[in-house]
Amino acid sequence: MSGQHALFLDFDGTLADHGIVPKAHVDALARVREAGHLAFLCTGRPHSLIPRDVEMALDGVIGSAGAYVKVGESILEDSRFPAHLARRTVDTLLAAGDFPFVLEAPEATVGNATAEQYIRERLATSFRSGTVSQKETGTLGQGSADLLGAFERHSDLSQVSFAKVVAWRCPVSITEIARSIGPEVRDMPYSIGEDQDTSGELQLSAIDKIDGVKRVLEHTGIPLERAVGFGDGMNDVGMLRGVGVPVPVEGSDASRAISDPAYVMSGPREDGLADALEKLGLV
Repeated sequence: MSGQHALFLDFDGTLADHGIVPKAHVDALARVREAGHLAFLCTGRPHSLIPRDVEMALDGVIGSAGAYVKVGESILEDSRFPAHLARRTVDTLLAAGDFPFVLEAPEATVGNATAEQYIRERLATSFRSGTVSQKETGTLGQGSADLLGAFERHSDLSQVSFAKVVAWRCPVSITEIARSIGPEVRDMPYSIGEDQDTSGELQLSAIDKIDGVKRVLEHTGIPLERAVGFGDGMNDVGMLRGVGVPVPVEGSDASRAISDPAYVMSGPREDGLADALEKLGLV
């Protein structure tokens, strides 16, 4: 590929496996940047859950599924639920029952005691089952440790400022909760995991990852046709459909939704990004 390109990389399931970026991907990122291209994280995670060493290896980050945009040290976007909508959202969640959810913001992820207990139990189960990737020399990220490191426990959630909600084990579907809140909120049900039918995210309807991508491109001057998107989830579909060079992960929801990919990459356990960058001629 000729000319400078901008790469937009989903984190979990694309760049990283359970929060750990494999060494082959770390090396590939260094090589693609040495070749003159720019690389940005483009994740549903809030900035508070993006590992610092991962951020330092990139030219910037798009967090909270497009609601937060940072290039270098410049914050270009920090959109959150308006105060009235935030209160309505929290009230609706609390009225639905006692189940774990967190309010995600750039500075922290906030939840009550129910959320903290659930996160600790889920991490303990992952460690016992061996599904958590191990930290090795040359990798980036701290794995599951990042999840608790950014967590703040609040007994009163009514005044919390946030950009996105993640909920688990809802007594009703996340779609029904979003409908109760109103059209300003979009639900993103989870497609994997043991509690997929009752878990998911609540996002601002007006914002998508592709909006964050466009903010970055406007800032850098790189045209949309030279934007390369990598992703595996349903929240990556808008980005992949919008960029000039879409690269979904093989076997993922994103790969099933994208009919004309530029390339289909393997997942992070197979060092798929390193192979994709070579196949696309970016390194």
